[in-house]
Parts: sequence; C-alpha cells; structure tokens
Amino acid sequence: MATLPMSKISASSPKVLGLFALLFFASCLLTLSFRSNPSSPAYQRKHGVLIDRKKNHTPNVAFVTFLGAFTGGIDPNKPENDDDDGYYVSTRVLGYQLMHSTTAGTNASIPFVVVVTDETHPRKRARLEKDGAIVIEVSRIPPGWAIPGDPRWKDMMTKLRLFELTQFAKICYIDSDHLVTDRLDGIFYDEATITQHTLQDPKNMRDDEAAMPRTYMMAAHTDYWGYEHPYPPPTDGTYMNFGFAVFTPSKALFNYYLSVLGIPGRFDMGMQEQSLINYAHRREGNMPWKPLWHGWNVNWPTEKDWRGGAKSFHAKYWDTDPSHDKVLKGIWREQRAEMEGFYRGRDGGK
Repeated sequence: MATLPMSKISASSPKVLGLFALLFFASCLLTLSFRSNPSSPAYQRKHGVLIDRKKNHTPNVAFVTFLGAFTGGIDPNKPENDDDDGYYVSTRVLGYQLMHSTTAGTNASIPFVVVVTDETHPRKRARLEKDGAIVIEVSRIPPGWAIPGDPRWKDMMTKLRLFELTQFAKICYIDSDHLVTDRLDGIFYDEATITQHTLQDPKNMRDDEAAMPRTYMMAAHTDYWGYEHPYPPPTDGTYMNFGFAVFTPSKALFNYYLSVLGIPGRFDMGMQEQSLINYAHRREGNMPWKPLWHGWNVNWPTEKDWRGGAKSFHAKYWDTDPSHDKVLKGIWREQRAEMEGFYRGRDGGK
C-alpha cells in the first residue's frame, strides 16, 4: 500500500488539525442547541413529543382544605358575623398564603380547593371563590357508630370525600387552622409521595372489609403530642397526623374506608377520620403510610420549629389559647391583616 512522505503529512498537519477542530466545535454547538431547545423539531422527533407553548403544564395537583358548617354557638337571634367563625377566617388566611403571599404563595399555579358541605353558608362560599379558591360541595358522611363528643367534629367523616377528588393525581390536604410561612410546592416531589404497591400479607386482610386498592399513596408526619418535641422531630412514630397529609385520591380507597367505617369498634373513634385513616394505613398493615420530610409541617408548633426551618404550623391562632406560641400567633395575625389589606386593595376597597 502506497504511503505519503512524512514531509507532506507534517506540512499539511496544521491545516488538517484546524479543520478537525472546526468541525468538532460546530458539532458541539449543534448538539448543545438541540438539547437546550426542547421545542426544536429534531428534539421532538427524537423524543416523540410535541410541545404546545400555549398550554399550561402545571402538575395535576392541588392544595385542599375542608370547611364545614359553623358550630361556634352563635346567638340565633342575631345575624351571623363571619368573623366569629375562626375556621372560616383561617381558611381565607390559608388561601391567601398559598395563592397570593409573596413569601409562601405557589409559584407553579397550583390550585387551592375548599371542600364544603350543603351547610356551609353561601356567603362564605362566594367570598372564598372571589378570593381565588375553587369551592367544591360534597355530600355529608354521617359518623354512624363513631359519634363524636365535640359538636365541632360532626362533619369530620365527610373529609373522606377528599379521596373522591380523582381529577387530581396528588392532593396536599391542609386543615384550615394553619400558618404557612414558606412555599410548599416542592412537597409533591417528596420521595414519600411515590405510589406504593399494596402489600398482600394475609394476616392484615379482613373478610368483612372491602378489597384494598392495588396501589396507594399516603404520606404525612408523626403526631408530636406536645410542645416539648425536638426539632428536627423523630420520624419513627406510628401515629400520623392527618391535619397535613399528601395522598392520591382513589375511589377504591374511598370504598375501603367506608367499609371500615361500617364496622362498629374496628378502630378507636376518638379522633374521627384521623383514627380511621391511621387504622387503614397502620405501619404494620398492608398500606403503611410514609413519613414526609420533617420541615414541611409541624403540629404543636413553637418558635424553635420556625427558626429551625419548618414551613407550616398547625394551630388555631385565632383563639385565645394561652399555650400557643406568641411569636407564631403574632405572625398569623400579621398574615390575617395582610390578607385583608390585599383583598381590599384588589377589590377596590370592598
């Protein structure tokens, strides 16, 4: 085979090397352009997707709370003052924090949904919708044998209707009595919110209960039972607090819950729907709940939790309970005033 003299190769080497370098640089630029531009035809053909820039690609998730009828013992001879209903006021504050607050509001257009019953006053519903909430009425679920001792809890089993909201892939349920000080959008990507396969341990199956769903997702945090908890708190507890939880709605799961509710004495009814859900998702059962990152939420909250980086706090800061942390109560009151000012400004002083 003929070969070129070494003198000719060495003489032309700078040009050849320069040409190779130029081609390599051009190839890198084209590759970077395609990979950084998902809307380019080449990228779309390779990945089998077509992107419509006009569509909003917000995840199919929602923040949801529940507002039942007011049971505050108002005087029937006087017109109802909505400000007397702490749960309603706190629902508005929660909605403001999640939708509009510059420090805690969603930056992913995640909707705020308020689930109500037929006894929730129409005036309150209208105001919540004007605030920006999506209001969904559901039919009440009577407690059956699990009659609550506190009249405020008469609608607690109705919260099970949340699991019928299958238009959402994930729901972050937050009791209305919450203070939110930082964004919660990332909770839907917490590793505890990954879909789980239901276990098949025969000893956890009951003939008198409906079939469990094939898959489920239930994530929450341990109830801390008091203000003297450490922060970060322990995550190895067995009893979850359903006042703040992330789950996937499921008709099959809802039907399973109803079957459990229909069996007298199957669970300790002291905490109503929370007791039922703790039974259904007990750690040793076939659908064990998973612990969320500790910073998303704290019950029995203190200033220490807030300074430690917690983002939301479960307490009725509108009432006069002297045990409430004064710093957090002060922040909630500031948030209420900020909420009222925001809507007055937006609504033209109305």
